[in-house]
Amino acid sequence: MRKINLLWTISAFGFVGTIYGAYSLIYNLSKGNPFPVAGLLLLIFGLLALILFLVLYIPALIISKKKEMNKKMDEVIEASKKEEEVTPKIINPTKEEKPKQIKKEATSYKKTEKSSNNSYSIYDNDYSSTIYIKKVGYGLIMRVEGNRILDMRSNTYYRIEGGYVKQEGSGPLYEIRGNQIKNAFGGYLYEISGSNINKVFGGYFASISGNYITKFDLSEKYEMSGSLPKDYILAIVALIFGKY
Repeated sequence: MRKINLLWTISAFGFVGTIYGAYSLIYNLSKGNPFPVAGLLLLIFGLLALILFLVLYIPALIISKKKEMNKKMDEVIEASKKEEEVTPKIINPTKEEKPKQIKKEATSYKKTEKSSNNSYSIYDNDYSSTIYIKKVGYGLIMRVEGNRILDMRSNTYYRIEGGYVKQEGSGPLYEIRGNQIKNAFGGYLYEISGSNINKVFGGYFASISGNYITKFDLSEKYEMSGSLPKDYILAIVALIFGKY
């Protein structure tokens, strides 16, 4: 609060000093009076105060906006976690065996992925967690839930199914082959190699570090609220950066 009051005091002094100093200079010089040194000093200090106000206020405003955006994201994630905690309570007890079956399929899926570098045997395996993707400095842009991906920018749903990324209500857009993704009926786009995301015909494009995807020139950075399998990351990269 004190910092805000100080900023507005500086800005008020800057405006008053600049206006009064400029007026004093113009008035005295136009009337042929002696050079107004006090007016010049007031003008200089007023301009310096305005510059100081901008230097202090703009970063504070940016930090405040980022905190507000991160707070909203945390609230959304917390609400989603609470929904996940409540959901099991309303499940019919006769269907208790289904989660175990999903876990077994997920284990089989991981083993198959390790044993083959060419392709995944199960693409429509439901990923059990809800993961949010945020563009750093911008806000939430995607949500991954099961094998569905919601692009919040266009409110469009996609589904990873049978080795393809399909737009719901439409046909396949991309095909996933091992550590690569390609247009469904066209050329290859991106591949994951270690911590690098490469254009298949273009070289290094982005990097993966922890739950962050960062473009090679640092112009864009994306944060995932949790870990995702390789095929999901390939799908997200294709949806974010598109075709080339």
